Amino acid sequence: MDFIQADGIRTHYRIEGSGPALLMFSPGGFDATFAKWSGLGLYQRIGIMDYLTAHFTCIEFDRRECGQSGGRLEVLSWSAMARQGAALATALGFEQVHVMGGCLGCAPAAQFALDYPARTRSTNLIWPVGGARYRMRNVGRFSEHLNWVAAQGIEALIARALDADVGFAKDALLGPWGGSLRIDADLRDALAEIDAPRYQALVSGSLNALFMADSAAGPAPEALMQMRGPRLVIPGDDESHARSAGHFVAECLPGCTLISDAVADQTRERIFHVFDQFYAQ
Repeated sequence: MDFIQADGIRTHYRIEGSGPALLMFSPGGFDATFAKWSGLGLYQRIGIMDYLTAHFTCIEFDRRECGQSGGRLEVLSWSAMARQGAALATALGFEQVHVMGGCLGCAPAAQFALDYPARTRSTNLIWPVGGARYRMRNVGRFSEHLNWVAAQGIEALIARALDADVGFAKDALLGPWGGSLRIDADLRDALAEIDAPRYQALVSGSLNALFMADSAAGPAPEALMQMRGPRLVIPGDDESHARSAGHFVAECLPGCTLISDAVADQTRERIFHVFDQFYAQ
């Protein structure tokens, strides 16, 4: 485990395994740390890292504004998240990579494939997030944060973040940058200087850019339709990963491989067999 500057953002990363490079956009919303690949849901249940480290040089990292990675005050976008991954791969000496995203990480992974097609060898999207309930929950959390900051002020936000050991995913009052404030002094300084209207615009703009679709979070359908190369989609089936979200993404990816097994049938043996076939292309 180590730290590096990627797109100007302090990025917590780990490299393990051997083989072709695999750039991994971590599962999770505003708690997207590389530990989730071993400790969360499906990924833990099937032991996904057992397979991946045996076949790939895995480039794992905490997404910006998450875990031990820093952040930057700007309207958050999928391209900004993809850019962090691209800068990390470049800094580590990997020009071409296979790309994998889990959960919300599917969105920046797909954006990476669109923004850097010459660098993308394949794109594997596991349990894309989306659906009406997912959108509604995010709108509620962003609204709760904005209302609290309007009442308490930016200084109170900084104080709360410095006393916390969680981020936006666990405490809606912290907002999208709250999880990084205690480890990123430059981010704290920038937030301390911002006025309330501009901060409200950044938060609202980020919500609009990331979470306002009822289908699936990520690049627009017209953009997804331009993606080429080997592509795999494995849908989930719960309130954050609506089954329709995975099917919607697959619908927009011409010629992609869709594995639409029920979640109960997404066993270690089944998923790893799918991976064997997909990566043999």
